[in-house]
Amino acid sequence: MAFLLSLTQPENAGFGIIIISKLNELPIRGTDLYVLWSDLCGKDLVKVANLCDNCPDDVLVDACSRQDYSGMELIKKYI
Repeated sequence: MAFLLSLTQPENAGFGIIIISKLNELPIRGTDLYVLWSDLCGKDLVKVANLCDNCPDDVLVDACSRQDYSGMELIKKYI
């Protein structure tokens, strides 16, 4: 929930638009959102926005579904 709330802060508006637009297109929900924000991006919205902009959709969805940190290998060249 903290991740989604942080997107609504005025200072994060630019990142929020990029991230929310991508999340609307992909089936990343619930625990997968937390994996994206915390495990893959270290709770850094800039990294989340970069992934949403640069990572292929299928790779991003796959990486977010992995709760064992193995998704890091899939996305590291896109951060």
